[in-house]
This record gives sequence, structure tokens and C-alpha cells, in this order.
Amino acid sequence: MPSVLIRIFSALIALTVLFTIYFQFHREGLKYICFVAPLIGAYEISRILFKHHDSKFLRVFFAIGVLSIFSVGVYHFQHVALGFALISILFCSISIIFEKKFSDLNTLSLFQAKSILGFFYVGLLPALAVQVLNLPQGNYWFFALLTTVFMGDTFAFVFGLLWGKKKILPSISPKKTVVGSLGGLLGSVLGMLIVAQYLAGIPKWSLMILAIAVGALAQLGDMFESMLKRVANIKDSGSIMPGHGGILDRLDGILFGAPILLAGANFIIYFFAV
Repeated sequence: MPSVLIRIFSALIALTVLFTIYFQFHREGLKYICFVAPLIGAYEISRILFKHHDSKFLRVFFAIGVLSIFSVGVYHFQHVALGFALISILFCSISIIFEKKFSDLNTLSLFQAKSILGFFYVGLLPALAVQVLNLPQGNYWFFALLTTVFMGDTFAFVFGLLWGKKKILPSISPKKTVVGSLGGLLGSVLGMLIVAQYLAGIPKWSLMILAIAVGALAQLGDMFESMLKRVANIKDSGSIMPGHGGILDRLDGILFGAPILLAGANFIIYFFAV
């Protein structure tokens, strides 16, 4: 129980900071918050993906690559695919030059593959979350993303704790249960409906369908990071949020949910907004 209380208290502090920044700086404040993901996420993902003896120079260059991809995705979104490709190619080329720092070619190629995965995970995906803010009524769409994911996470935790028995993917995430997952989808729908009243002209039924898709992807995002940590043999990505772990432990669902919400919102706005 003390760990649950710590988790709740930590979440309340995070929410207080979020709303304080939002009411002070509005949409720009939310963008500032989004910059936290690649800044801290680059450090956390490097702890998960890389080993201590891997080249420090290349790890620094990796962090620069993450921030560069994020910046392109935020400020020049139409060129983000080109930017991702160029930065990935440059990184792979430089790592080949430093080939002698690796024990063998297999280790080098694995380092390159993990780095590109990191570019995608903490560079590109946070940029897509920022792009949600650029939608019409972007503030509300962004809060819809947050409430859909966080309420889904909360309901999954409670349902799993109270009634969860059958494990869903025990080899990846031993605590996840079928009942918890279904409860999480219910929480995601309720979270979306909380914000739905502020999304003028958007049919609620379309938002409920989108919430299920976002909630499902958010749960898979949680499992994806659990898989990475299990391979790396670490419990949490960091310790910045007591009871939750690191930034990536808290935002893994947001990172996977952002692209589907962005795509779904664009579709809904185009076809159904009145």
C-alpha cells in the first residue's frame, strides 16, 4: 500500500506542474513540457539500449541525433522523414569509422540498430505528440491524449489489482492481466469522454472508437518498454518520478498513443467536424 500512495502522490505532483504550466503559458507551455521527453528520454533510453563500455562519443552523438530529429519533427514536420533518414545514415556512417571501438561487427551492427530504434522512440514519437497541439482545438486534443492514456493506465492498474488473474503476456510484463487490459480500455474511453465535451463539432461515437485504438496502442507501448527493460535487465528507465520510475516509464503509453491519435484526429476533423 505505501508504494501505491507514493505512486498517487507522485502523479498528483506531476499533474499540478502540468496544469500550472498550462495556465501560465497555455499551448506554448504544453510544448515546453513535451521537450522534457527527448531531453531526459535520450539519457534513459541509452541506459536501456547500450552497455557501459559502448563508445561515450557515439552515445553523446546519439543524444544529439535524438534532439535533432525531435527538433525537425516539431519545427519542420514536412521534412521529418528526410531528417530521420539523414541523421540515421550519418550516425551509422560515423559508427563504422569507430568500428575498432567494438569487439566485433555483430556488436557494431546491434549498436547501430538500437540507436535507430532510439531515434524513433525518443526523437520522432515525442515530436508527433507536439504535432497534436498544432491541430484545430489542439489543446483539447492533447488533453484527450493524456486523459485517454493515463486513465487507461489507472483503470488497468486497479482492475488488474482487484480482479486480474489470467496473465496476458507474462514473458514481457508479468503483472499485466486480461481483466486489467479490458479495464484499461474502459478507462481510456471514459478519459476521452471527459474531454469530448470541449471538442466542438466532433461526434462522440468517433471519439470513443479513437479512444479504444489509442488505449490499445498505449498498452502495447507499455509492454514494448517493458520488453526493452527486461532485455536490458533493469527495473525502471530512471528514478525521476517516485513510484513510477523514469520519464519513459510514465510516457511509454503516450509515445505509442500519439501517432494513432494524431492520425485519427486528422481523419475525424476532415470527415466529421461540423
